[in-house]
Amino acid sequence: MVADLRKIVERRVIGDSIPRLVRWGKSLSPALIHRIQMEGFRRVVRYAAARQKFFARKLQEAGLRAEQIRRPEDLGDIFTTPEDIRNLPAEEFLCREPESVFETTGTSGGPKRVFFSYDELDFSARYEAAAFYESGMRQGDRVVCTFDAGYWISSWVTFLACKQLGVFCSAVGKPHPAEIYERLARYHYNVIVADPTWLVSLSEIAEKQGSFPVKLIFAAGDRMTDAYRDYVQRVWNAPVIIGYGSTEMGGGAGMECLERNGYHVDEYNLLFEILDPDSDGYGELVVTTLSRRTTPLIRYRVRDITRFLDGPCPCGTTVRRLARIRGRRDEMVVMGAGNMYPEIFEKVLSDVAGLSSNWQVAVRQEGLHDILEFRLELSNGVSTSAVEDAVRKNLEARYPDVWANQACGMYRLAFRFCPPGTLVQGRKRKRLVDERGE
Repeated sequence: MVADLRKIVERRVIGDSIPRLVRWGKSLSPALIHRIQMEGFRRVVRYAAARQKFFARKLQEAGLRAEQIRRPEDLGDIFTTPEDIRNLPAEEFLCREPESVFETTGTSGGPKRVFFSYDELDFSARYEAAAFYESGMRQGDRVVCTFDAGYWISSWVTFLACKQLGVFCSAVGKPHPAEIYERLARYHYNVIVADPTWLVSLSEIAEKQGSFPVKLIFAAGDRMTDAYRDYVQRVWNAPVIIGYGSTEMGGGAGMECLERNGYHVDEYNLLFEILDPDSDGYGELVVTTLSRRTTPLIRYRVRDITRFLDGPCPCGTTVRRLARIRGRRDEMVVMGAGNMYPEIFEKVLSDVAGLSSNWQVAVRQEGLHDILEFRLELSNGVSTSAVEDAVRKNLEARYPDVWANQACGMYRLAFRFCPPGTLVQGRKRKRLVDERGE
């Protein structure tokens, strides 16, 4: 019976119009959604056990058979990690011939590569289209999407979502905000989809030169503080709705509704767990892809720290909600420069003359801007200006994408030179710290 329900879900998703899909999705009870999820989990476990080298080996090492697995907890300590995807050959995860590949935006240790079929991309886009429709996007609207259109998945899924809604869409990559500002009136864009810090830069231009009528703004890709959101909404007089997801999860995993109280997650295609929750329910997010068959991921450790929100949402949607991301279990910091890791700054500072081995980089907020602050100790009397010039040149040469985001106004560089000995690492002082508030 449940297997039949799962097939019904897939048929409805593929065959229904987006408005009918939204109405039908709201009619399902949380208990029924959970039953469908569990059947989807068992199906993908059996599928991956038979076709994926990585997961089959994990089962064998644990002495488990796929037929024994009824729920995630039955897998014990079996997880898929970001390091697995980054470091192991693609053949370890591929279950069939792929039709496309996307990479994460991480800039340390090489990107993580995830493969898809065209049908999987279309399938994911229908859920994003449903979220757009629920927020008020309709035929006749004109969307400009400025997500990076390189190997990052979000731009393509957004474009396909707009296609399925029959909505005009320009997915233009990530140009300088001034280029889009000049085109807002020309093409009558009334919906903007972009990174939060890119939106701040666009809004600063509009505050000085005048804004245009905008209906909706969707933000995702890096962290949007309350100060950023309030500022962008004030300039454009439009609601800012935040989405959440990753390449590994297939693009969008969840999105706020107009209530803007947590991310409504895609429980039809993704099964979420909270690992090792604290007394408030916060723990590491773990996700299993239920519908993907090219590179299914079983219990993927996302590293983000969040929790489920209790109680129904006033919007009437019955899928669960995740709270805003509190932080990360690893040392990555998400900001306007991109995904920052300590290793980035080790490479930037490695050959800068006159620096001691003690240093720290802080991400902080100053007004409406992310600040990337280098805290450095000088060792041989070199001038501070020479050090600043060398750091800037290394950052531009070794991480051009990070440097390009600065040129777009998505963050600012700062330097603080400290007396010798004040940045002693001691017992593992953090090289990279996030000092921004909520």
